[in-house]
Amino acid sequence: MAVSNAAPQGSANSGYEADVLVIGGGPAGTWAAIQAAQAGASVILADKGYCGSSGATAAAGTAVWYVDPDPQKRQAAMASRYEMGGRLADAGWMSRVLDQTWDGINTLADWGYPFPQDTAGVSRRNSLQGPEYMRLMRKQVKQAGGKILDHHPVLELLRDADGAVAGAAGVDRQRGGAWSVRAGAVVIATGGCAFLSRALGCNVLTGDGLLMAAELGAELSGMEFSNAYAIAPEFGSVTKTLFYNWATFTDADGVPIPGAASKGGRSVIARELLRQKVYARLDLADEATRAAMRAAQPNFFLPFDRSGIDPFTQRFPVTLRLEGTVRGTGGLRLTGADCATSVPGLYAAGDAATREPICGGFTGGGSHNAAWAISSGSWAGAGAARHALDVRGRGRTAQG
Repeated sequence: MAVSNAAPQGSANSGYEADVLVIGGGPAGTWAAIQAAQAGASVILADKGYCGSSGATAAAGTAVWYVDPDPQKRQAAMASRYEMGGRLADAGWMSRVLDQTWDGINTLADWGYPFPQDTAGVSRRNSLQGPEYMRLMRKQVKQAGGKILDHHPVLELLRDADGAVAGAAGVDRQRGGAWSVRAGAVVIATGGCAFLSRALGCNVLTGDGLLMAAELGAELSGMEFSNAYAIAPEFGSVTKTLFYNWATFTDADGVPIPGAASKGGRSVIARELLRQKVYARLDLADEATRAAMRAAQPNFFLPFDRSGIDPFTQRFPVTLRLEGTVRGTGGLRLTGADCATSVPGLYAAGDAATREPICGGFTGGGSHNAAWAISSGSWAGAGAARHALDVRGRGRTAQG
């Protein structure tokens, strides 16, 4: 199939064809679109918002599970998450993700992502700034030959007579009317479900991709591990939690709360919030660390700056915001290394795909989330391209 050149006019319905349709324009979706296009497939990416500025990643910075390919460092990185996840993760998947993330991050550097350098002139590649990252990914999708449909929410997936996915249909929010894409394969990269959290960038994460896939018969897995909460200032919507590793948590009288700063501290904070307010202060960070924090995730500090609070020296009230499958682990069950689902031709990537293989029963948020988006997006895009090109080669006609 070739991408249709027909341009939508007014409120008229619009029809397109492509080998691969990617639904969702965040990190996972853009990596999938690029990989599918590089594999020789024609690609359309549909986003309910604007690819590059819509979603949780585009609005803030994120750490990345980027570990030097030193066997001891890699083993230590995997062992830590393996234990926290109840020993439910898979070492093979974890190793694959570390390899793919290493390659992906270094590819971003080759594409021109502005990684900062430390005082020794070494490029620091263990975090990404959302705006710069997604701006670059949108550019790369286009350079790879992908077509982007912005403000095109999907309402349903299409299937053929054999039960395989055959594309999707939705509405064009800017020009009106309906649209559809007939495709040999579809990648669900719609993110998780966290819109009720009111966290920054999560307003579009409504779980619609999970629902549409389930309607076609795709299986979900690990949803019991999706009840994840993130620490946030009571007056803000940024749910980045890394910096709370340098926090002291106290009650209203300034008395430290035992266990609040431990690995299981969120459970301690949750219990404490049921009976009183909890306060935090990032007073364990020295001057050098404070400067590095502001450089790494400037959006984290915006709510404090606007409120006139210095989080390093002044206490501030915190809360826990439910982030569901954004910070949780569950999602569409994967049936193979290429991130295929239980529906023929349907692939899953990023927060829409279960992160059990690398996180087990522990939260999949933060650095592992970012690494999973790069890795699963790349594998899903390549897998979808292989499937679609095989379909095209066999002359299979998709039927709705």
